[in-house]
Amino acid sequence: MFIAAAACGPMYQSPQQPPPLQQQQMSGPPGGGDPGDPYGAQPTYVQGPTTQTAYAPPTTPADPYAGGYSDPPLAEARPAPPPKAPPPPPPKSNLPADAQAFVDAHNKLRAKHCAGALTWSAKLAQFAQQWANTLRDRSCSFGHSNNQQYGENLAAGTIGAMDPTTVVQYWYDEIKDYSFKNGGFSMQTGHFTQVVWRGTQQVGCGHSQCKGMDIWVCEYDPAGNWEGQYKQNVLPPGCK
Repeated sequence: MFIAAAACGPMYQSPQQPPPLQQQQMSGPPGGGDPGDPYGAQPTYVQGPTTQTAYAPPTTPADPYAGGYSDPPLAEARPAPPPKAPPPPPPKSNLPADAQAFVDAHNKLRAKHCAGALTWSAKLAQFAQQWANTLRDRSCSFGHSNNQQYGENLAAGTIGAMDPTTVVQYWYDEIKDYSFKNGGFSMQTGHFTQVVWRGTQQVGCGHSQCKGMDIWVCEYDPAGNWEGQYKQNVLPPGCK
């Protein structure tokens, strides 16, 4: 609450003292007389005029609310903006679930090494499936196709123990044995280097089962693991 305050003078003012009485000269009646006559004119005393300042109550400062108080005008209410529309859902993939899982698993790990995202290739998938079926038909004899056109990664395990995501992670985990300083191919790290090879652009995978095992095959184009090209194609995490 606003309070107005102002300085004021003393509430009372002392009256002025009256002037001393003034004695008028004695005079006889008109026409003269004996001043010694006791019955003659008596001296009269007249009090001079006095003045006194009338009491005036101290002035009260003007009440700032005397004329009534009104709040400042409110800003004109604006209508609330319409709610933002939710972002559109990502486009649905036309790939089978396993194919999409392979693509996503590869690209998540490749991003750590500044390698571009792979796309799914039906042609590579067909080649991979043919080789997976061949291994099944050979009573699960496990080995590479030795094709000279594509890069190739293989994995096998007890049925249900691995899915596309765990298969790619299993290959990637060879990073612990890879020397980024020296680079180069090794049987202990060749699956990892193919997964993150920057020159590779497409992937396609196949799957078969035999003797209680899952067999997984992935083909890559262009192929990775070219001697003399590791330094520029296999970058350390963070790409530094």
